[in-house]
Amino acid sequence: MLVDPLGAEPIVITGSANFSEPSTSSNHENMILIRNDARVADIYLGEFMRLHMHYAFREAVKIAADNHDTSWRPQHLKDTEVWQKDYFKPNHLRFFRRKYFART
Repeated sequence: MLVDPLGAEPIVITGSANFSEPSTSSNHENMILIRNDARVADIYLGEFMRLHMHYAFREAVKIAADNHDTSWRPQHLKDTEVWQKDYFKPNHLRFFRRKYFART
């Protein structure tokens, strides 16, 4: 679990415990709380984002396949500035993502 990973006082909660009753009462699970360590928070956030993007892409492919959408194709990298326009449109998800991660 990450709490404000890019903030001034990030919190990382990690371990094998999963907040279930057996996990906290009868299994031999562990959990560690790491406060105010920006480096650790950044590493965990990077891994979270990597996994999130991996599974988001797989979900998009599955949705297209389930809907028999043969027109859908992954978008390839653009070699012009056209790809960045959404990151500067107020109220666009990419705008908020840029503001959060780049703090600009």
